[in-house]
Amino acid sequence: MTSLGLVIIVQANPEGAISGEVGLIWGIPARISYPSRTASSRSLTPLQAGRGRLATANVGIVPNSILMLLPGIELTEVQVTDHITWNYATFRDDQGAVATIELVRSPETSGYDRILADVVASLSEVEVFDETAVEDLLGLDASKLQADFTLACIVSAVRSAIFELGCIRKGLSLSKAMSYQSGDSVALYANVNHSALREREPDHFARAAALAVADGFTIVKCAPFDYLPDRPVEGNTVDAARHGLEQVSEVRQAVGPNVEVLVDCHSRFNEQTAREIAHELAERGVGWFEEPLQPVTDLEGLARVALEVELPVAGGEIGYGAEFFANLVESGASAIAMPDVKICGGVAETHRSALAATQAGGRVSLHGPSGPLSQLAGAHVTAAIPDAMPLEYAANQVPWRSELTMPPEHVHAGRLMLPRGSGTGASLDDKIVARRGRRWRV
Repeated sequence: MTSLGLVIIVQANPEGAISGEVGLIWGIPARISYPSRTASSRSLTPLQAGRGRLATANVGIVPNSILMLLPGIELTEVQVTDHITWNYATFRDDQGAVATIELVRSPETSGYDRILADVVASLSEVEVFDETAVEDLLGLDASKLQADFTLACIVSAVRSAIFELGCIRKGLSLSKAMSYQSGDSVALYANVNHSALREREPDHFARAAALAVADGFTIVKCAPFDYLPDRPVEGNTVDAARHGLEQVSEVRQAVGPNVEVLVDCHSRFNEQTAREIAHELAERGVGWFEEPLQPVTDLEGLARVALEVELPVAGGEIGYGAEFFANLVESGASAIAMPDVKICGGVAETHRSALAATQAGGRVSLHGPSGPLSQLAGAHVTAAIPDAMPLEYAANQVPWRSELTMPPEHVHAGRLMLPRGSGTGASLDDKIVARRGRRWRV
């Protein structure tokens, strides 16, 4: 495993701004500059400062305190089901602020913990004014991160931590730091793939969807084609997908005509079959057609499909950075962009990505059927987006889900209530973690 090491030469100009050369053995040298230490906390947001097409974004209150991350992080793992684990990293800064961020972390990813610890240790050697500097400090850019999923998730977590630590220092919620017009709750839709019913038979999805509707949800989503191989997809014909289509029919019958049904294809099809599947789903009254092809690897193919099918295409859950989501919509590949706070560059970059997509003419519905902390992070972003579509929620995953945080997660009638307080407004409950998970330091 290659360790990270920063070589930093820093100087201050007459206006008090900081600039310097940063050399990193992981990537090419990068020039960085920070605004003055005396910059107003009510200056333009990073969305408005030198971001080209994003320059018309809403003004927010910027948590732009210079901070230093402390080396060493605490990792938390909570076993949810036999195949789902929630993972968290707790970050601290030099002023005593603490932020816990949900991770995308796979036990199969060799050296994940060490890479994360090395990134934090390297950044602890420099004062960080803004989370947008992280890529430059690490000698990375969006194209490199888009090509390395694990690294994109690590950088996203670190950027979220820096943004939230700044919010905590300023006493701001995440949503208030991104927009003056955020509300106190956001609409959700129910992803029933992760429910306590795990058979994934037609009756399973139907029962799970009906349960979500009984809980007050008016939109449900399922992924009925996961039994098909993810590669190669040439054998995933309409006949092979018939079982999944039956699942959708069962869901529609269970929830009735007044509940919207969304379908996630998890990139199981090629262009020709995607067109045929879209027709079948349209006949079943489906509301959107999510990622029949993977937009990261086949944007042009997905754009051709989107042009020819009658359903709106949604996607982008593993995309990184605002430019990706602007291109996703501008290319015609998706009418609905689905950035994920854990993957696309962190909380603030998710907000930029959402605004980029809307400015390109698209709609936004954040991806994120995950644990309660990333759910809240996504909710804060959703609250800060004008005309945002409902946020994804893993409905009825486990009965103790709400107990994992303080205050407990509060979902009512298909809406998630945002707790009061700075950052996300919530933290992990140590007693529940001790009972259901484990912690260690790296």
